[in-house]
Amino acid sequence: MKKDEIVYCNLTVISDGKKKKINQVVYKEKDGYYKGERVIEVDLIKIIGYANNTNDYTEVKKSNEQRNTVTGAYE
Repeated sequence: MKKDEIVYCNLTVISDGKKKKINQVVYKEKDGYYKGERVIEVDLIKIIGYANNTNDYTEVKKSNEQRNTVTGAYE
């Protein structure tokens, strides 16, 4: 797995000192844990995408359009 990659996978984790398999989960590796359990193996099914790392903001312009009180359509 690459950094910031979001995947659909089967996980093998250690829970209470025992290995446990968790099937069909969405997982993003950041610290090696999934819901408080340490991940020891990732069986990749499909790559879903990547986390958004942009710090950009979109500027929004105010609209002067009014809604019709009867139909709800913009006039």
